[in-house]
Order: sequence, then C-alpha cells, then structure tokens
Amino acid sequence: MPTNKLSIEEMVAQIDTTVDPDFVYAFQKTKFVPSDGKTLLIMGQTVEGITEYLDHFSKETIPGGWAAYWAVTEFNGVTETHTNETNSSQNHQMLVDQFPNTVLQSALWMVGKLDIDKNVSHGKYDSVLQQYSTWAKSINRPIYLRIGYEFDGMHNELEPEIYIKAYQYIVDFLRNDGVENIAFVWHSYASKPYKDYPASNWYPGDEYVDWVGISVFGHAYDDPNFGNYCDAVMEHAKVYKKPVMIAEANPIKGIEPKSDAAWTDWFVNFFSFCYEKNIKAISLINENWQRLHIDGIGEWKDGRLHNNPNVAKAWFLETDKERYLKQSETLFKELGYE
Repeated sequence: MPTNKLSIEEMVAQIDTTVDPDFVYAFQKTKFVPSDGKTLLIMGQTVEGITEYLDHFSKETIPGGWAAYWAVTEFNGVTETHTNETNSSQNHQMLVDQFPNTVLQSALWMVGKLDIDKNVSHGKYDSVLQQYSTWAKSINRPIYLRIGYEFDGMHNELEPEIYIKAYQYIVDFLRNDGVENIAFVWHSYASKPYKDYPASNWYPGDEYVDWVGISVFGHAYDDPNFGNYCDAVMEHAKVYKKPVMIAEANPIKGIEPKSDAAWTDWFVNFFSFCYEKNIKAISLINENWQRLHIDGIGEWKDGRLHNNPNVAKAWFLETDKERYLKQSETLFKELGYE
C-alpha cells in the first residue's frame, strides 16, 4: 500500500510560498529574465530522459525550455546526436526542431584536468567555439549558456584564476562574433567546493555574468537553505543583483513507486526554496542515475517523475500554476527576447 495519506492538493499545500523580500531586487546587467512573480520551467537533460518524459506525460504542457550538454573540446551533441561515455545522448538541434517557442539551457563542459581550462584561453578550441557561435546565431531563441558548469565542484578540479580566464575568453569570443541570443550563466555546485575556496574566488566579473546558477541534489533533503555553501552563493547573487537559476536538480535518493517520501523530503523543500529565494528559473533532471556511467554517483538512484503517479501529479499541479513559464507563442516576449 502507498505510504501517502494526503490528497494531491494537500501535498502541494505543504509548499511554503512565502517570499523573502531580501531576494526581491532589481536585476542588473542581465538578460532573458522572467517578470516579477514568474519562473521559467526547464526540463532535461539527455535525449533519453527527455524522450521518456514526453512518452509518459504527452498530455502535459511542454515546459518553457530544455537542457542539453556539449564540451568545449569538441563540437558534438549540438547539431547531431552524440552518445557519450556516460551512456547518454545529447542533441541541441533536436530540441530546436521539435519544440518551437522554447528556450535552450546549454551546458558547456570544461574542467581542469588535462589543462582543458588553460587550453581555452590559449585558443586551442577556437574552432569549436566558432562552430557553436555560428550555430547559436542560426537559431531564433534564447540560450542560457552555463560555462564550465559546477565550476567549484571537486569533480571538475578548476583553479579559480584559470577558470576566470577561460570563462572570460569564451564570453569575449562569442560577443566579438556577434552572438546576441546567449545569456551567460555562472553555475556553482553550491556544495563543498574544490580546495575549500569560497565560490566568490571563481567570479569572472559583473560584466561577464548574466545569471547565477546553482545545483540542487542531496542537500535539499536537510537544511531548508540547502547549506552554508549554497547560502553563500545566494548572497553573492544578491550583492551583484543577478537572477538565480536552479540549473540542475533531482531527488537523488530516488522516487519510489509506492512511497511519496520523495515529495515530502525533497520536492517540498525544493519548491519552498524557490519561492523564498525568488528563483527565476528551475531545471529538473528526469533521470535514472543507476543506468549512467558517472564517477562519484554510485549511491544516486532513479529520480524519474513517472515512477510515482502521486509525485508526478503533485509536480504538475504545482508547475501548472501561472507562475511557471512554459512553451508559448508569447514566451520569448515575456523574457525580453524579440
């Protein structure tokens, strides 16, 4: 028997919709930001995960955007499907072709290993950046580009000074090539950082950052503020008056078929945080982590929405609110992209 004794409406009512006025501020030096009281809804993050989501929820409204990945070292997964070593596939163009009137959240993989970050600012990957720039200018939609996503994560081994040079180099390259439909996202892991550097050490400067991004995984189960590291990033965003995007999120302890614990233990905290901190975009990863070959996530489980009908219904009851921006002929205008 399911452990849940609440109706779907009661499940959603558990969310605290109180907004902290300290996080309601006039955004500066940014672009493609939803208006007051609105949050952009994005889903991801692989061809397989997105396909499964659509197969199970074909009658639901299409989200406002989709997430995809590529690497600064090679132009794969952008214009054609590319299956990588994690046993998952990426294809930006597929999302463009299949879903008009949606945005793209594009994650650029860049790490410190093999001097990849150093090589960026030395021009080694200029041909890749040029291909991406040309492609970006060819599609008529906003792109939220996460450069070296989770820059402070221990798994990425990015030294702050080298990362900043690489980040600035990429932004300058794309701007100098005339790209205007990209918002640049500075995306923190929002957990214990590499070598215990404060996240602010990686900040490339106000002129180079349109959005601040955070990841929300295991720490959403405990502290309602998602821990001190996340709190520091949120405070940084507030100081520089930047909108915040939850760029990656998933209940990594899994969504069990016969228990709604994932909703009570993770989703309620997740949505309450979004309201309290005035989060302007959220990106949920629809994924079974057990099938992926990714180092360091051996304990992560199956966090796909369709595992549990109650959790899925509660998710859609919440995100069907007018607050959340989904696919629409007016979406781009609402984001200031015309």
